[in-house]
Amino acid sequence: MVSVAESNPHALPILQRRMAIYFFQFKVKPTNLYAQLATRIREKGWNGALATLNYERFLEQSLLNLGLLSYGPTNSSQVEVCLPHGCCHLFCENVFGRSDAVSFAGQNVTTNGPVVAIRDAGEFFYQISTNAFPPVMSYFEPQKRTTSGASFIESQRNRWASLCDAADVIGVVGVQPRIHDSHIWGPLSATKATIVYCSGAAGATAFNAWRSDCHRTRPDTILPGYFSQEFDELCRLLAL
Repeated sequence: MVSVAESNPHALPILQRRMAIYFFQFKVKPTNLYAQLATRIREKGWNGALATLNYERFLEQSLLNLGLLSYGPTNSSQVEVCLPHGCCHLFCENVFGRSDAVSFAGQNVTTNGPVVAIRDAGEFFYQISTNAFPPVMSYFEPQKRTTSGASFIESQRNRWASLCDAADVIGVVGVQPRIHDSHIWGPLSATKATIVYCSGAAGATAFNAWRSDCHRTRPDTILPGYFSQEFDELCRLLAL
C-alpha cells in the first residue's frame, strides 16, 4: 500500500473499492467461530463490547443474525461493535462523486458525513461501481489514514480508548503488536485491565516484547495457540 501511494497515489481509492468488493463477498457460516461467539454471548447474556480491525463482516453478520448488533453504546441486550479501521460496507451518506469523473490521491483527501451500513448486495455493488469515493476503510499502511468518513473513524478510535480504559479484562485475538498503530496499542498499554492475548507462538513472542517495551506490570495471560485452538479457553477467561 505504501508503494502504491508513492508510485500511483490516484490508484489508492480504486484499490480500496476493489478490496471492499473482495471483503464484502464473505458470508459467515454457522460453524464459523464468530457465529459460535455470538451464540455464547446470547446464551450467557454477556454485556461486554467487541471491536474488530478487520474489513470483512463476519462479526457483524454473526451478531446481526441473532439480533445482538449495535454500533454504539447500549444498555439493552445488544452488543456494541467498535470499528477503529472501518469496514467494507460503510459509506458516507452525503458524499458522492462519479467514478468516471473524479480522480484524487487517496491519502491527501478526506471526507465526512453521516455513515451508513449498506448490507444489500445490489445497493453495495451500485455504490462501488459508480461512486469515486471508497467505503469507510482505513488504508492498510502504517498511519492507517482514511479518505471517507474520517471523523467517524476518529470517533471509533476514541471509543476504543474509552472501552480499554473502562474494561476489567480485554481479549486480543489475531492482532500483532505494531507500535506505529498507536491508536490501538496506546490504549492497551495504558489500560488497567488484564489482557488475554491469543495469536499463535510468534504473536506471543511479539506480545511479550511489547509488554517489556511499554513496562506493563499487569498479570496478562498469553495463550500459545490461535483462535480456533484456544476458543474455549479464551471464552472462559472472558466469562463467555
